[in-house]
Amino acid sequence: MKNNIYRFLFSALVISSLSACKELEPILEQVKPILKQQTGTSTAITTQQMIDAIKQALTQGVGDSVNMLGSDQGFSLSDLYHIAIPESLNKPATILRQLGQGKYVTEFEQRLNLAAEQSVSKAIPVFSAAIKGMSIADALNILKGNDNAATLYFKDKTTDKLRAEFLPIIRSATNKTGLTSTYKSVSDKISTYAPAYKSSLVDIDDYVLNKAMDALFDRVAIEEQLIREQPLKRSTELMKTVFGHFAK
Repeated sequence: MKNNIYRFLFSALVISSLSACKELEPILEQVKPILKQQTGTSTAITTQQMIDAIKQALTQGVGDSVNMLGSDQGFSLSDLYHIAIPESLNKPATILRQLGQGKYVTEFEQRLNLAAEQSVSKAIPVFSAAIKGMSIADALNILKGNDNAATLYFKDKTTDKLRAEFLPIIRSATNKTGLTSTYKSVSDKISTYAPAYKSSLVDIDDYVLNKAMDALFDRVAIEEQLIREQPLKRSTELMKTVFGHFAK
């Protein structure tokens, strides 16, 4: 069914483009019956309706993703997106716990997640700009693409901007939440109790940044797929009309 939907989307865009050129009307009249026979439906949905429906779906998907991850303990209580301490710190963290210093490790991990939570809540304007700037060609590629086509588009258009926007937010959050001071405490404990692992220390701001962005893009991909497949996820009349029409 999915291939039929995308064939129809492409066909509708072709018809709409041809309709704009009067000199191509004879060709259009020959193509319409063939397309209708292949898709089993009419061409009542316009290109603009399709573009607007896609933009609404993407806006909804981004909003739902940010609201979920940016909610209270959106990272720390998540089975999928909880941020563990950097893998390179696992051995020294185990040593600290064995020596009764585990509270520093626990607090450090909690503040990692809190910093990520505070950063993703600022992502919507960056994604909104990417959606607003979407061309017809971009939308066509998303419509013809796989279930994560929009997410790949966002990665291409927003990764550098998100990194630039997120990093100062994360730096502020790591200071504000006490992550910086907690990490310093952990670092000092490692230097004291496990000096052999001192080289395992990482750039904690960059670590939180990468984890936050990975979680955000993954969640957007899930929301994108749900909107494509589940009618109940389509929150506007236009989305219901367009996606419902394609699903017939």
